[in-house]
Amino acid sequence: MSVPGIGIDIAEVKRFRRLSGRFLKRVYTDEEVAYCRRSVDPAMHFAARFAAKEAVIKATTKTDIALKDIYVKNRASGAPEVFIKGKKKKFHISISHTKDIAVAVVISL
Repeated sequence: MSVPGIGIDIAEVKRFRRLSGRFLKRVYTDEEVAYCRRSVDPAMHFAARFAAKEAVIKATTKTDIALKDIYVKNRASGAPEVFIKGKKKKFHISISHTKDIAVAVVISL
């Protein structure tokens, strides 16, 4: 029986209030940047996506995955889903945030 990988990460929203263009290009896809910037409080969404990417790395135990190769999309229902560029791995993901913190839990199937 295979045990799924589980990852969790938490991020402080205030750390994402002033992001450099260089950081954005290194960590997020263009679609993620556009999604976050469209929101009322972009920092909350940048923090949540960062936590999701870190949780994926922990769930897969692969440290050689570039953060930008992990991307989060929202289904039509608003539920998040996560992918790794060039991989067919499947995940369950839950993301939540407040004005101060963002947290993500990922189960690698």
